[in-house]
Amino acid sequence: MDIFKQIQPDDLLSDIDYVKTFSSFNKPVAVQGVKGEILYMNELAKTLSKLSDQEIFASYDEKLPEDIVQVNGLGFFSIEKIIRLKTEGGEMEEKFFHIESQTLLNKFGLFYGTMLIFYDFTSLVKYILANKNNSENKVYDDITGLFLKNQFKEMLSREVERVIRYGFPLTLAVFFFENLFFFGQSFGKDELNQLLKFYGIYFRQKFRKTDTLFRIDFNNFICILPHTNYESASNKFKKLQKDFDEAIKFQGNVKPILIFGISEFDSKKHYKNYELLIEEAKINQQNNKFYK
Repeated sequence: MDIFKQIQPDDLLSDIDYVKTFSSFNKPVAVQGVKGEILYMNELAKTLSKLSDQEIFASYDEKLPEDIVQVNGLGFFSIEKIIRLKTEGGEMEEKFFHIESQTLLNKFGLFYGTMLIFYDFTSLVKYILANKNNSENKVYDDITGLFLKNQFKEMLSREVERVIRYGFPLTLAVFFFENLFFFGQSFGKDELNQLLKFYGIYFRQKFRKTDTLFRIDFNNFICILPHTNYESASNKFKKLQKDFDEAIKFQGNVKPILIFGISEFDSKKHYKNYELLIEEAKINQQNNKFYK
């Protein structure tokens, strides 16, 4: 079957004029039928398929490299497909795509296909991978001055043992800065590093000496707050969110926003199960991001 032949759905199935609707759309768009057959591709999607040495559609059992899985885990966007494309020089280059899907129904409300829109996030993915901090040997992050992730488990274990011994509250906060990657793309690496350095200084000033902050990777941070319950920790971070608006002024619309999540240590649930404590903080973080 000619992959680029437009197969018009039966009139009973659709009133959409795909050519008229998507021919000038500035992203590759394809429509697949119930059995995966191609009903339509705009010119950008056709070009994408022609230049690729593989199927451009993501499958349910698609396996992505570990570094891309980690990028997806950051929660800012997701990559569903890596497509190898032939360059003008005849070489092959990897491109990273987020594929947005939308279910299509006919006039009777029955499913007849899926519209797929391909978003090229290659430059952003490469930027993130190039700026990941992979050092496992140093204690402090060179830019922010915060502890690195290799110190986290030992320090958390130490604080937990003190909680078990003395019975005071302990909370864990996870946080990141929404739009930080886009800030780096817009203003460059030097400006980004200056901003991260400022954030590190600012946090060290705002937290107590008994609080311990860690930079886990490029844009993921954790704070251990002893003698602090959930409500107090949450109020502290809410105040920090407001303070950031006044602490530094940004040009344009790209403005990093503090997004946080809190969990309070419960000896019955979390003792010797620190991953659950972290996971609960991350769930709270996602809720705060959704309702911010």
